[in-house]
Amino acid sequence: MAPKPVVYLSKDIAKIVDKIDYSRLGENVAIKVHFGEKGCVTFTNPAIVKAVYDRLVSLGKKATLVECNVLYRGARTNRTDHIKTAKEHGFDFASIDILDGEKGEEFIEVPVENGLANPVKIGKGLTKYDSMIVLTHFKGHSLAGYGGVFKNIGMGLGSRAGKLHMHSDVKPFVDKEKCVGCGVCVKNCDFGGLFIKNAKAEIDKEKCVGCAMCIAVCPQGAIQIPWTGSTSENLQKKIVDYTRGVIKIIPKEKMVLVNVLQNITSRCDCVEEKQEPMMEDIGILLATDMVAIDKASLDLAIKHSAGKFDNINSVDKNILINYASEKGLGAKNYNLVNLDKVGSKEKTL
Repeated sequence: MAPKPVVYLSKDIAKIVDKIDYSRLGENVAIKVHFGEKGCVTFTNPAIVKAVYDRLVSLGKKATLVECNVLYRGARTNRTDHIKTAKEHGFDFASIDILDGEKGEEFIEVPVENGLANPVKIGKGLTKYDSMIVLTHFKGHSLAGYGGVFKNIGMGLGSRAGKLHMHSDVKPFVDKEKCVGCGVCVKNCDFGGLFIKNAKAEIDKEKCVGCAMCIAVCPQGAIQIPWTGSTSENLQKKIVDYTRGVIKIIPKEKMVLVNVLQNITSRCDCVEEKQEPMMEDIGILLATDMVAIDKASLDLAIKHSAGKFDNINSVDKNILINYASEKGLGAKNYNLVNLDKVGSKEKTL
């Protein structure tokens, strides 16, 4: 029987940084971070990210903060505003690379065998990197149940078209009350998927490829996202499939995983408002097994919230973990080692 993967826990980022196995990483390291939507204040503390970044640089490695644009309209819809928001939130100490271009137009399709999502659409810029540290703020999520390493990798590195693919099984639609027939969406569609009829935009569903460019460029916000087009279970499984696609670009063996269990909120950092943490800070986790670190994070959040975290939404949070385990992405059983307690070794089933 294979040994259980180890998940390390500490409240001190310095101990986590010291424990990282840097031999897993190449010379051009992507640090995957969620910068937080404008108005959010509970995203990952930039000081934690900087501690990891500084150690990489001290070892002679090139390190870059990476992310893809979001699907919805906000402060991170395009690369220019995304980088501006990131710097305003304190991520101004390193280069930032928005991997799917200015408006989400730069992506590659990666085949995923036997997946609910196939092929997956990943930010093209990821191909420039030889390894990755996935630095995740663990929190709740109304559609996926929770946001951990899989959401950070799968959803986060999916291009705008990929995010639409994960959230929905249908194409965008036009809110005719908001549409003014300006034609900006028509001019920006590379596939001839939109046209103007009776002074309103129309989507040609035969030509629309679901790239979501129209969502990004519409000045009226009239191109809408059909959020209910996919079930929560399908969304969770697609997130895992997108993670599988990312692994084809950067293998698991070239990744280090860090989950930050601080400022844990019931909703995602994409929410454009201040949220209050729902429990005291737990600490920071380090692992190389994706399933194990997310399972440990979920177990700890439920334990430290006296079960409240498991009830923040109606989503079964084990669907994602079980599917990921079935697809060979990791083990649900793990050993939790508390670096703040000498000799501590807690077994979690």
